[in-house]
Amino acid sequence: MAKTIIGEAVESGAAERAEGRVTGERLRKKAKNLDGLARLVGGFIPPEIFAGERDRVYSPWVTFVAFLGQVLTRESACRNAVRHVQAWCLAERRPVPDENTSGYCQARARLDLDQLKEAHEHLIQWFAGSGAPASWLGRQVRVLDGCGVSMPDTAQNRERWPYAGGQKPGCGFPTAQLVGLFSLATGQLTRFAFADWKAHEIPLARQLVPWIEPKEIVLADRGFCGWGFIALLQRKQADVVLRLHQLRRPQRGRVTWPKPQRSSDTWDQSLWAELPDELALRMVTFLVDVKGFRTKEVTVVTTLLDEEKYPDAAIAELYRRRWAVELFFREIKTTLGLDVLRCQSPELIEKEVWMQVIAYNVIRALMCEAAKVHRVAVDQLSFKGTVATLRQWTPLLAPALFVSRLARRELLRVIAADLVPRRPDRSEPRAVKRRPKSYQLLSKPRHEMVVSHSRNQK
Repeated sequence: MAKTIIGEAVESGAAERAEGRVTGERLRKKAKNLDGLARLVGGFIPPEIFAGERDRVYSPWVTFVAFLGQVLTRESACRNAVRHVQAWCLAERRPVPDENTSGYCQARARLDLDQLKEAHEHLIQWFAGSGAPASWLGRQVRVLDGCGVSMPDTAQNRERWPYAGGQKPGCGFPTAQLVGLFSLATGQLTRFAFADWKAHEIPLARQLVPWIEPKEIVLADRGFCGWGFIALLQRKQADVVLRLHQLRRPQRGRVTWPKPQRSSDTWDQSLWAELPDELALRMVTFLVDVKGFRTKEVTVVTTLLDEEKYPDAAIAELYRRRWAVELFFREIKTTLGLDVLRCQSPELIEKEVWMQVIAYNVIRALMCEAAKVHRVAVDQLSFKGTVATLRQWTPLLAPALFVSRLARRELLRVIAADLVPRRPDRSEPRAVKRRPKSYQLLSKPRHEMVVSHSRNQK
């Protein structure tokens, strides 16, 4: 009797697993049939992680793809996303939703943040399995930096992310800070930490340490050159190449930094006690002989003590490559629009940030695939050109078109052919030629300005 019951339970479990696989496969095929963008993204992110309990027009996967399309088109309104879904419904001979954006906005609010994090995790796994080359001398290099972002001036956003210093009430914008950990080889944004503008970069960077692997090298500017942060990375058996902080005196060769007498309030005291009593480091100073560059001498501190394996010239050349992270952030902020977020509530702001990161990594994954297929250097491909190419080629990737497979191959060829010329040591002034319009600046909340302006006219 017991064997019969166990046998029935095993058969029942096998049947459930088989039914789950069939359901997952059906969902996968249905999800990829949305349009060309859905089919392309479905190659990097499994659609079944966005499985919904109800058969809605704005299902989680449809909402995710529409939201992603918004992010890939800077300043794209919710109205454009609704038109996107309407066109797909018409092509699939399904009921076409009305023009009201309310249903789509509610669907974005329902979108599970954990699903977005899982989608990002699948992208990171794709990069890990893509066989990306080492960044420098056989070592993987992670480059670290931070940036600021602003968002709509709503009461909810102000409560979570207050104004930056010096902004008058009603005249400024809630401001946040993002610290990102990038791969120098592929440009992917591996992890990030997000907080209000008052948070220092180093405590945010410490949140990213668990995702730094042993033997990796962390490359960063002087803002991250802190004793505790270096010690924490050494504890992970990772190395650093950091520009020397301006408050420390430059030296040459090997140096020893003793442990500070006390840590800041942001440190857990038990963790601080586990750190070593001193750090063995090496300082490398090199000259910057480039016309137009403000800095003429740079000193970096590193845990790479082997001068034969890592000579000074190689350390200097690696630090010069740190500028790549400025370009990575420019692509996210300027090309995709992370510098000015648009959602009205903290919950949606957080989802928008995750969508920006996913969109950025999807483009990076596409560039890596094109570089691998056509054997070109990924750092020579144009990010902005890839985004523009994808926008134009997405309709050809739709599953209903017989040319979709050919279109994907041709898409990779076009991306690989759009090479950016190498222009080392290029120097241009931070200036614009076109003059801005001479509008009056807000000196008080807008509704008060409107009232005073009306009185003056009378």
